[in-house]
Amino acid sequence: MNPYKILDIDYRASKREILQAAARAMRERKFSGREVAAAQKELLNPITKAAHDFLQFIDVKPLQEQLVLTWPNDQDKRTASEPSTTPPMADEGACLSRLTIFDEDS
Repeated sequence: MNPYKILDIDYRASKREILQAAARAMRERKFSGREVAAAQKELLNPITKAAHDFLQFIDVKPLQEQLVLTWPNDQDKRTASEPSTTPPMADEGACLSRLTIFDEDS
């Protein structure tokens, strides 16, 4: 459940905007009252709001580009953004070699 979608607000919304959005969502009846109340409660709690901010708005694209994949029985390394021209067999699958963001710059 994404409380920001339920309340149709931005992650920078203030406490007042969260309350107004909850009232508006109740009137629109797109979601049940229980879902709207849960979304409001989660966004008014600073700890759960921070968790939702992290989970909902993290940009994984730069990390995905640095991900190094190796195929079993294949010495070729590829990044996640460079798919293989020959897909692996169904029983092989990709093995995560390492995440290169922790490598030192060379």
